[in-house]
Amino acid sequence: MATVTVNGTEVYYEEAGRGFPLLFLHGLAFDTRMWRSQVAALLGKYRCVSIDFRGHGQSAAPGGEYTLEVMAEDVYQVMRHLGLELAHVAGLSMGGMVAMRLALAHPEVVRSLVLLDTSAGPEQAERAHQYEMLAQVMREQGPEAIMQGVIPIFFSQAFIGGQPQELEAFKEQFRNLNPQGVYRATLAVARRRDITDEIKSIRVPTLVIVGDEDMATTPERAEAIHRQIAGSRLEKIVGAGHMTPLEQPEKVTAAIEEFLSQVE
Repeated sequence: MATVTVNGTEVYYEEAGRGFPLLFLHGLAFDTRMWRSQVAALLGKYRCVSIDFRGHGQSAAPGGEYTLEVMAEDVYQVMRHLGLELAHVAGLSMGGMVAMRLALAHPEVVRSLVLLDTSAGPEQAERAHQYEMLAQVMREQGPEAIMQGVIPIFFSQAFIGGQPQELEAFKEQFRNLNPQGVYRATLAVARRRDITDEIKSIRVPTLVIVGDEDMATTPERAEAIHRQIAGSRLEKIVGAGHMTPLEQPEKVTAAIEEFLSQVE
């Protein structure tokens, strides 16, 4: 548990385990804790590094515009600070968007990609407007004001009704978000540029995972990534929504572990 200043921003990260580096990048409005099940299961084989993006968790929330490209550079600089010359990179949603941009900007540091519930394309105009409005309300009134509207975007109905303890843990974490930082990150996600054609140049082994009930980044988005990255593998998690590592941690961990064993 430590921080490092990169690009003028203090970024928090956690390390656990020993072995080949495995980098975890969380989704919008989450932090390093979303990967706790995967880190606990994989730290015996890998040097697991989790990062809080700017505006999230224990990282600073600087002013100004956030972009996914800037966040990718944050990640690259953290890797340099830690001496990670090469790493497996797993990212969910916003984290997956950043992971793809890291692979495009610095392909020499990415050994493989695990892209969970994410998109290479731009946000649909209607969805982008909805997300920006939610973020604006949160910035003005606090996270509690939008929490009930966000839950069905993030989670499947089975999770909402069947895992009350996990849902309550999410609510507690959500209440403590930095409204200004997450607002700026939401704009970065909602206004992201289309990199669908660019990811054709990605040549590292890639696993694409998506919940078959994901409403935020639908399975069609995952299929589009799978088509663009040659040799990639697509795995759908039945009955899961957008937050597959939280909803079905065992299945997600098993898929990642099997994939990485084949890569190595």
